[in-house]
Amino acid sequence: QNCPLISNSLLRNHNCASPMLSSFINCYSGWHALDEEEQTAGFAAASPSSDANQPAAADASNPSATPVLAPSTMALFAASFDNSACSSVSSDGSSGNIANIIVAEKAVPSSPSLSQMDKTFVSSDESSQGDEEAGDVVGPVDEKADSRRRIIMFSKGCVIVLLIGIILIIVSVGKQMPKNKPKNQSFFDVPVTLEPSSSPSGTPSISPTTTNFPTLQPSSSPSTFPSAAPFVLFTYGESLYTDNNLGIQISVGLTARQIAQSGSSVRYDNGGRSSRSYHGMMDGAGIAQLPDGGYAYLSNAEEPDGNGGVYGLYFNKDGQIVDYKALLTGTSRNCGGGMSPWNTWISCEEYKNGQCWQVEPNPDSPNHNLPKATLLGGPSGGEYETVAVDNTNKSKPVFFTTEDQSNGELRRFEADDNGWDALHVGGRTTYLEFLDGNRFQWTTSLSAGENSAASYYPNAEGIVYHNSTLYFVAKVTRTLFILDLN
Repeated sequence: QNCPLISNSLLRNHNCASPMLSSFINCYSGWHALDEEEQTAGFAAASPSSDANQPAAADASNPSATPVLAPSTMALFAASFDNSACSSVSSDGSSGNIANIIVAEKAVPSSPSLSQMDKTFVSSDESSQGDEEAGDVVGPVDEKADSRRRIIMFSKGCVIVLLIGIILIIVSVGKQMPKNKPKNQSFFDVPVTLEPSSSPSGTPSISPTTTNFPTLQPSSSPSTFPSAAPFVLFTYGESLYTDNNLGIQISVGLTARQIAQSGSSVRYDNGGRSSRSYHGMMDGAGIAQLPDGGYAYLSNAEEPDGNGGVYGLYFNKDGQIVDYKALLTGTSRNCGGGMSPWNTWISCEEYKNGQCWQVEPNPDSPNHNLPKATLLGGPSGGEYETVAVDNTNKSKPVFFTTEDQSNGELRRFEADDNGWDALHVGGRTTYLEFLDGNRFQWTTSLSAGENSAASYYPNAEGIVYHNSTLYFVAKVTRTLFILDLN
């Protein structure tokens, strides 16, 4: 089974003493070698009419007759050559290379019948030209061993395919994992949100999980201010730490730095300083995006007696402080306010005759440095607090304003247009009135609105609009009101 195989072409193109042929013959040295007489005769040939159990005489006139092997008592047999048998005389008297050799695939019994030879292949070649016409010499084959080899090769192939699949899965998962995953956080940690139960639970609820990598889909428009901090889901006050440098407590996941100090000039990132000191009595504030990619932090000053106003701290697109200036002066007790849909700041005065002022933070706007009182506060004014806006209908936005008095009505202003002038021309004002049960309406009667405020929502302050719902707080009764505007 370990002997080499040799084709007729190799026998034809190498002399009988070649190393390859010698190794072939030596490998099968135990095989029966025909005697010299049989070799000289050019092999024993079987005649079609010969007895099946006796070897036929060689027929020199029929060189193409099928050569066979003489009976042998050996288990395996083959012809052996020496140099004297390397050539034979053809019918035309010329010399030619011997091209006929036989190797039996299986053993032959000690007294075989030629008809009993199982799978004995004969390779013959009458011409010395063309390797493609010559058959290959076939060596002994162990069918069981061959079957085992096939099974082993198939098993190896399956293992290789499985390993390749595992590697591809690992690579795919690796690409999807966050690059800066915290050390103590599992890749599969996600925020958990539980549906509210119909009644209070008897045991403490599960604390919400946190994540240090973004989980929200990208917004369709640029954010109003740049942020490099990771998104952290938390409940107000649930986890605080103390910033010793600032002497304040702050929620875990947030960081803070001091950028200004009341009574001191503001230091710019280029090394310069502002010409005026930072204002005191800071209160309501907003962020306005600027066309150049920067933004302005707009802050109220709740100073009395005409010393209040609005001031802007300006940042470039890289978050560096580049300017600080006054945007509104000469007003009093500027408390809260709110941003308009067109990116202006509305600052509300909280004193008896206070108004709600519109301020343009964009230095390139023609309304910059030209603040103007709006129609939100009405002709008589009041102690106004905060503004929210419903911009669902962009051609006619609706503004809601709270008043921090015991009978301070909640005001609704429906604008006729969108933009700076929408808060100064036209529009229609109504007031919130609670009816029996959970019903409410918007009335044109100021007194009805004031009476409803005194009875249900005295000293209204914070207010927010979101998704057809209005939320506002009455601080005296510590009540949150939720109005379904649909």
